[in-house]
Amino acid sequence: MEKKKLIGIVGSPRNDGNTAILTDKLLDSLQDTFEIEKIFLKDLEISSCKECYYCVENDDCSIQDDMQELYRKLKEAYVIILSSPIFMGGITSYLRAFMERTWHLRKGQLKNKVASYIIVGRRDLGSGISEMEEYLSRLNVIKVPGVFGFGFKKGDISKDEEALNNIQRLKSQILNLIQ
Repeated sequence: MEKKKLIGIVGSPRNDGNTAILTDKLLDSLQDTFEIEKIFLKDLEISSCKECYYCVENDDCSIQDDMQELYRKLKEAYVIILSSPIFMGGITSYLRAFMERTWHLRKGQLKNKVASYIIVGRRDLGSGISEMEEYLSRLNVIKVPGVFGFGFKKGDISKDEEALNNIQRLKSQILNLIQ
């Protein structure tokens, strides 16, 4: 039987930072169930939204960059996990640009997909959780409560027992939803 697809979209500028570590914990724990792809937005060319409204009429974006491939992957995925460190009280600009460019997908193209998020901050998570919650609500996905953790220096997240326990909770909730 072919495995369903899960994509992890990482908004961190670091491949091995706390956000990537926590994201890997989840993705690694689900690899027996899903075909997993982890995507670092920092490695892609993604322009900001130009507010041209092309997508309103065409169900696509007029900007030809790496988002075109991400649209396909989002539509093919059964589970979508977004992750970001907190920068200046919110998600990273990498993830913000990605979110803005998916505006046309709010019309139900991702309906019934399972989605959640992972956020890592030093102390104060600012608007990060509300940004993720609002975004997933607008996409009409099946929203699973996300995970947030605290860390500053590389590897700090590995000491956050509550975040690590919540990764296991998120894993269980995802698996329950696919049964």
